[in-house]
Amino acid sequence: MFISNKSLRNWLLVAGIAGAGAFALHNPENPRLTLYWFETIFAIAAFAFELMPMFATAVLLMTAYVVTGISSPDLAFVGWTTPIPWVCMCGMLIGVLMERTRLSNRIALLAITRIGTTPVRLYIAMIIAGYVIGAIIPDVITVTILFMTIASGMCASMKLEKGSVASTTLIMAAFFGATVPATNYLPNNVGIVGLLMVKEMGVPIEWLGFFVENVAFSLLVAAACVGILHVFGSRELGRYMQQCLSHAHDELHKMGRMSREESKTLLLTALALAAFATERLHGVPGYYAFVGVVLLGFTPLFSLLKKEDVEKVQFSILFFIVGCMAIGIVAGSLGIPALMAAEIVPYLKTVDSLSATSLLAYLTGILANFALTPVAAATSLSIPLAEIATSLGLEIKPLLYSFFYGLDQFLFPYELAAALIMFATGYVRMRYLVAIMAVRMICAAAAVWVVGATYWQWISF
Repeated sequence: MFISNKSLRNWLLVAGIAGAGAFALHNPENPRLTLYWFETIFAIAAFAFELMPMFATAVLLMTAYVVTGISSPDLAFVGWTTPIPWVCMCGMLIGVLMERTRLSNRIALLAITRIGTTPVRLYIAMIIAGYVIGAIIPDVITVTILFMTIASGMCASMKLEKGSVASTTLIMAAFFGATVPATNYLPNNVGIVGLLMVKEMGVPIEWLGFFVENVAFSLLVAAACVGILHVFGSRELGRYMQQCLSHAHDELHKMGRMSREESKTLLLTALALAAFATERLHGVPGYYAFVGVVLLGFTPLFSLLKKEDVEKVQFSILFFIVGCMAIGIVAGSLGIPALMAAEIVPYLKTVDSLSATSLLAYLTGILANFALTPVAAATSLSIPLAEIATSLGLEIKPLLYSFFYGLDQFLFPYELAAALIMFATGYVRMRYLVAIMAVRMICAAAAVWVVGATYWQWISF
């Protein structure tokens, strides 16, 4: 009586999925491996079906690894000793600060009102705004939330029907604006996780280098997204453009002149990113320098961040990230990455060009994203991919970057947290979303091939 029928059905479904997965991956010679697959698949399915709050699932997963003897506590919970959750937390703090001061809204609205006079120009304006805001808010989830707030407000003001072609186009334009530029910036959640996993193999983590090495792919995908949206919905959205621009102008007018707090926020974020990007000059690891500068916002030097801002940080996402890291770290201790690498190497050995190996790494990311969370896939497969690249005499970064690009692809929203936020607006119809993302997936594959055949061979890694 205490559990609803729907809730019970979901629990039984998740248990069934975990049982089927563990059975399919059963290893009679290593019972711990079979138990690992059951617990891990159960947790991933629990995240997807929202059986429990996100932090509860993550903590129970890490605890289960310890209680069932799969892992030691210092291994299962080691994610908290890495800079990743703290960098993400400070990224969220910047997002909370920019939301409170409305600096991010001002940047996005300025781009829309100055550039977005037609549907195509509106898509470009969203992406330009994304490049600016993404540089100063190093957290794609926070940027997505901000862009969805703006786009949803536009849809509501124009009274667009939920699930219509016009509303889907506008929301997807904002989504691409928030997420496509994130490919260029550290720390982004997947990039920083994967690179930290292979740092001991001599792969450097540099803000500027990461930007330069990924900018060609990002711009190609941005152009593809503009083309996809133009074909899909420009005709429908064009009927509402005047209302769209009027709404943006009205919102910008209400904001008035740039406040002192907005200016201070812009200065703090610029300094934090400069600290991250100039690691070679000051010698402090960039991610720690970034965290230190952001936390100066609490001091009298800036007097920007407050106790209330900390309460708005989504700590459940930090637990989620550390739980996903545990999946990869524990998998490594059980030898799973080596088993996966053994399956991938024969395919990579059959190709002899950077573009082809990059494309295979991209496809590996897509397949991994169906079974694992992006963070879990990055932690469990980054080292094997790096080892494969080394054994074949290839550069590590192109394979890793291509793999990350694959992890950013999805057909169904459950595969990516930012996609869930976008879909939760209610303005996007599922069949439209699947069609748009399928075409983008193909375009991104073509972009990987082009970048591997040209740009990555021109620059020095």
